[in-house]
Amino acid sequence: MSVKTFVSVMQNELDKIKKELVQRILVVFNKDFEGNNRKFARAVGCDEKTIRLLFDHNQGMTLNLFLKICSAIKITPSELLKDLELKKEG
Repeated sequence: MSVKTFVSVMQNELDKIKKELVQRILVVFNKDFEGNNRKFARAVGCDEKTIRLLFDHNQGMTLNLFLKICSAIKITPSELLKDLELKKEG
């Protein structure tokens, strides 16, 4: 496997993990914050636009934002990341 192919495969795997992570956050957000972006943004300590872009998959998530979101939804980072892993290609 060429380096270019390997990087492409890894990027695809990372994108899948990011989407799954956002979906997990979205489930708790809808339950605990009733879909209210403003209320969630206040709890996280960020701009409402950041939340909107994150849920629309138009913005990545920094480690800092991830930790703030975990705190706001009262779930440990480990719980949120449970069973997410990069598949090892051959």
